[in-house]
This record gives sequence, structure tokens and C-alpha cells, in this order.
Amino acid sequence: MALLKLADKHGISRLEAVCARALSYTPRPSFQSIKTILTSGQDRLDAQPPSVNQTASSTENHSFVRGADYYGRG
Repeated sequence: MALLKLADKHGISRLEAVCARALSYTPRPSFQSIKTILTSGQDRLDAQPPSVNQTASSTENHSFVRGADYYGRG
């Protein structure tokens, strides 16, 4: 019943997205974890495009690799 009350307050589609996100973390999410995701807006984080820093860091293999300029070759 508590989940249905959350659907009334936040909408069914948003609750579905939150439940899917919670199920990706654990096979048995608690009501409190679903409510926390809803109230903090974590379900909307995936909808935002990644920033330039996030895409650059994900393409690098190591974060401490020095470039050719450091060794004087470049």
C-alpha cells in the first residue's frame, strides 16, 4: 500500500523507473531505499547527458598516465 501512495504522489512512470533502478542494486529492495531514490531524484540522473569530464575520464585507461609532453617526445 505504501508503494501505491508513492505512485499517487510522484507518478507511476517515475515509480517504475525508481523500482528498476533499485532492482539493479539488489534483488530485494526495501521500501525505504525506493523512497530515498524518489525523494533525492536519483532516478533523473540518468536522463541528463554526461558532462565533458565524465566522457573524457571514461575513455582513458589509467588516470595517472603521463603524456608524451612529459617525457619530451611530442
